Amino acid sequence: MAELKNEKPPTTSINQIYDEPYLNLLEKADFCPIFIMADHRSGTTLLYQTLVATECFNFIKSYHIVKYDELISNYVNGTEKQARQEIEDIFKSLGMKDRVIDNVAVTPDLPEEYGFILKNAGCDSYLNPNNLFKFTELCRKIQFVSKRERPLLLKNPWCFPHFVYVKTAFPEAKFIFIHRHPIHVINSKLKAARSILSFRNEYIALIAHQYKQIFDNPVQSFLYQLLYSSYFDLGLHRVTKETVQSTTYFLNNIEALPKTDYVSLTYEELCHAPEATIIRILGFLGLEARVTLAYDTLIQARQLKLLPEVERNYERIRQKLQPYFAYHGYDT
Repeated sequence: MAELKNEKPPTTSINQIYDEPYLNLLEKADFCPIFIMADHRSGTTLLYQTLVATECFNFIKSYHIVKYDELISNYVNGTEKQARQEIEDIFKSLGMKDRVIDNVAVTPDLPEEYGFILKNAGCDSYLNPNNLFKFTELCRKIQFVSKRERPLLLKNPWCFPHFVYVKTAFPEAKFIFIHRHPIHVINSKLKAARSILSFRNEYIALIAHQYKQIFDNPVQSFLYQLLYSSYFDLGLHRVTKETVQSTTYFLNNIEALPKTDYVSLTYEELCHAPEATIIRILGFLGLEARVTLAYDTLIQARQLKLLPEVERNYERIRQKLQPYFAYHGYDT
C-alpha cells in the first residue's frame, strides 16, 4: 500500500519519557545489521520467521513496535513480562488471532518490519539520511534488550528500492535477497491491499498509527479503497507500476554490491527445498542453526489463484517485467 504523507503519530507525554533516562546505555549496544531485502509480498515474512526460528538472530518483534518508547525501561526495571501481557490482553480483547491478510498468528514475538517504528515516529518508512539517527537508535534498542552476542536480522520491504543507500550507510551490512514470480507478487499485493482497506484490521491498526488514521477519516479511507480497486483496473495499474519500479531498481543496482555481501534466492526455492535454502543462507553468514527445525511443517507453498484482472492482463504485465523474468528464469 502506498505511504501516507508524513504526519506526526499520536503520542503521549508519558510514553516519550519512559526510555529517556536510559538512552545513554545504548552506547554499549553495537550492531552489524543483516537485511532481508525484497519487494512486498515476496515471501519476506516466511523467510524472516524461519530464520528467526533457528535462534541465531535478534529481530524486531511486534512487542518492540507497540512498546517502542519503553523498551529499555521495561528491560532495566524487569517489567517486560507485564508489558507483553498487556499486548496479549489487547489481542484477546479485540479477538485477534492472526494478521488476516496471510493467516500468520499474532503474538508479542511475531517478527515484524522496522518500517513501522520509523513511520510511527513521523519518519519515512524506508531508510534515508533524515531518519538514519532513528534507525540507529531502534537497532541499538533491540540489541540492548536482546541477546547481544547474536547478529541483528531485519526486514522492511520499503527499503528494497533503496538498498544502495542502506549499504552506503552500513558498509559492513549483509543482504539476503528473496524474489518471487512478479505476477504472483502483484496478485498478492492487490489482495492484501484490498483486505486491509475493505475493513479495519485491528492488528495493523495497533502497530501502524497512520493506518489507524485512514479508518478514522472516512474520506481518506474511501480514496484508498478506490486507488486499489478493480474500477478501470486502478489497483492493478498502481501495483504493477510499483513492481516495475522496484524490480528495475534491483536490476540496475545489484552490481553495485560486492558479491561477497549478499545471497540471493527465490520464494519458490524456499518452498521447494526449505532446509537446503536455510542452510545455504546460514552458511553465507557463517552461522549454524541452534535448534533442529521441522522445515516441512514450517514452510508450505500456498495455492495461488489469480485475480480476474491479473489473469486478463497477464501477458501485458509480463512484457513490462520481461528483464526481471529473464534474470530469474521465470520465463521457463
